[in-house]
Amino acid sequence: MRRVICISILLCCTSAISESRGADALVWYDVNELGSGQWEYTYSVRNKGLEEPIEEFTIWFDFGLYENLTITTPDPPASSWNEIVIQPEPYLHDDGFYDALALGAGIDIGEMVADFSVSFNWLGSDEPGPQFYEVINPVTYETIADGWTMPIPEPGTLVLLGFGAMVLARRKRNV
Repeated sequence: MRRVICISILLCCTSAISESRGADALVWYDVNELGSGQWEYTYSVRNKGLEEPIEEFTIWFDFGLYENLTITTPDPPASSWNEIVIQPEPYLHDDGFYDALALGAGIDIGEMVADFSVSFNWLGSDEPGPQFYEVINPVTYETIADGWTMPIPEPGTLVLLGFGAMVLARRKRNV
């Protein structure tokens, strides 16, 4: 029984990480409801294995799900990045996007920059979720990495899972 519990905990802990194996750039998100249909994404961007620094990235906002995109990034990192948002286009049915261009060196391999933020009106029925992102070479405009944003793992959830497993194991041993 103890082995089953340990394996279950390991699978829960590694499920978010396994989706991104091999990804050279990772973008995590946290989403918070601000009230009255308004939400805010906060992103963390990590250069896991790109040989060149991440100097520009774009996060896409699906047409029909998002409107009124507003940059809410605090400083830092706001003063080190040129950020823009383009609203989803209702006449052309085009997605909107958030784009950040480094004003300095960018994000080197093994480094992470956190707290990029965008608020928006959410038009969907459930809570906002993952989005498609691209890491762009700002000179050639070539996409050098892409993927889907992942929710920031919550340490509290992992601690609760571990505590629950310990209680079950102890109870099983005492019975």
